[in-house]
Amino acid sequence: MSTTRRRRPLLAVTLLALVAAAVGAVLLLRPDDSAESSAQSSAPSATTSAAPGQAVGQGAPTTEAYTLQPEPTFVATDEPRRPTGGSVDVVLTYAGFDPATGTVQANGFAAGVIEDGGTCTLTLTRDSVEVTATGTGTADATTTSCGLLEAAPGLASGTWEARLSYSSEGSSGESDSLEVSVP
Repeated sequence: MSTTRRRRPLLAVTLLALVAAAVGAVLLLRPDDSAESSAQSSAPSATTSAAPGQAVGQGAPTTEAYTLQPEPTFVATDEPRRPTGGSVDVVLTYAGFDPATGTVQANGFAAGVIEDGGTCTLTLTRDSVEVTATGTGTADATTTSCGLLEAAPGLASGTWEARLSYSSEGSSGESDSLEVSVP
């Protein structure tokens, strides 16, 4: 008899023993379901829920639905909440000279109010000269935008003080000033 035939049964027996050992190890390392359920039944009860398929604590995943507490009182289909009234913060976000148009341009917004139709006024002051430009405020997501305001061309050279103000039926406010250099 050849040695090849004797090795095949020996190889098969060795592989079978390794597979049996691996299965035994998996069974020994796997937590006992009956021990876990008896531990859970003897432990104090607490209600915990999670999203479907999400694990709660160290136990198995739950399929129990969850409820948000408290229920939302404002949803996307409701009319937008638009605070109005009183003194508002006005922010002058930009003021600068545009050489292409020869004008001072500015933009900004009124915080604390969301409404259409208010008046935005850019006031430029140098010595005793005052120049204004106005625009209509537009409701934005969280503010009232003043858009781009542009003073008439032909301002005298020098440093001008720019200030933005906002006024409507129930709201008003004024920004801090920014210096604008006109060449």
